[in-house]
Amino acid sequence: MAGIHLKEKDNQIVWNFKGKYPEVEDEVFVAPGVKLIGDVRLKKFSNIWFNSVLRGDINFIEIGEFTNIQDLCLIHVTKELPAIIGNYVTVGHSAVIHACTIKDNVLIGMKSVILDNAEISENCLIAAGAVVTPNTRIPSGVLVAGVPAKIIRDLTESEIQFIKQSAYNYVEYAKSMKESLIQVK
Repeated sequence: MAGIHLKEKDNQIVWNFKGKYPEVEDEVFVAPGVKLIGDVRLKKFSNIWFNSVLRGDINFIEIGEFTNIQDLCLIHVTKELPAIIGNYVTVGHSAVIHACTIKDNVLIGMKSVILDNAEISENCLIAAGAVVTPNTRIPSGVLVAGVPAKIIRDLTESEIQFIKQSAYNYVEYAKSMKESLIQVK
């Protein structure tokens, strides 16, 4: 496993499942309490935050470069479908990502749910609490909200830039966390 050494004595982060170990590239941050199980691939400068679970047990999970998975997220797969998340993606707190594809430069709002075989195209913003139902295709450059999720409008250029800046911000937060986080006994 390249990159950082992932070890926690009493709260193990990395789990082998049927001979598959997570693959972690350089400059990745994985917070305490995270569970990486099986075939999970973390690309450089990605960051996974406290108590998220990425379970690549029956298919693979891929997290792109500069992508952040915030606290308490769940990412899982099906036997037929992996979970693929592109570069510069922000997945907000407590989101559920299940066996779907999220392309580059997307913001998934807090407590959103993206279900099996959904595909979110580039430069999209999925509002907090939205539910993207199975097999849904979201075109590039739109705001999506609701249960079930519906396209609300096109994003502005400044909103698209905000999405990318959010990803960069989390890379900086991760650097600070690596340098300053100290467990209190």
